[in-house]
Amino acid sequence: MKVEEKIRTLLESLGENYMFEDWSVANVRIDRFPLPCVLNVLPVSGTLEVGNTQLRDKPSMMIAFMDKVSFDASGDQRSEVVERCKDRAKAFILTLNKSDLFYPVEGEIRYSVFYDKLNVSVAGVMIEFTPRERKGIVICPGRTVNEIVYGKREG
Repeated sequence: MKVEEKIRTLLESLGENYMFEDWSVANVRIDRFPLPCVLNVLPVSGTLEVGNTQLRDKPSMMIAFMDKVSFDASGDQRSEVVERCKDRAKAFILTLNKSDLFYPVEGEIRYSVFYDKLNVSVAGVMIEFTPRERKGIVICPGRTVNEIVYGKREG
């Protein structure tokens, strides 16, 4: 299972409406998408960790928790939406840490608050972190590269 699929599973287990897109496509889709929602922004970088028995993908992730706000919302109303989104981000991190899919996320997790980033009036919190898979692709002697990477036997 890919890292994105694992993240999707965890977020959907929390009842989140989930989208995996870049900001431009999300801006178009969000008009008809149920809110509140979570946007897993397509990763632009990461690392591959190669060990003796496994190859793990470690994408740098940005996950935005957002909800609708009225165009004329006050600062207090916008702040209230942001705090709810931050609580959802906290619940996600704790759920990720309880799962056996990733090593626990520890230390500081960077977040940024956004308002009016999309054409729809939304506010929210975006967290940035790099999940570390517990189990990546298993490397076995005697298996071909296609079998290891794609799960396909040659021939």
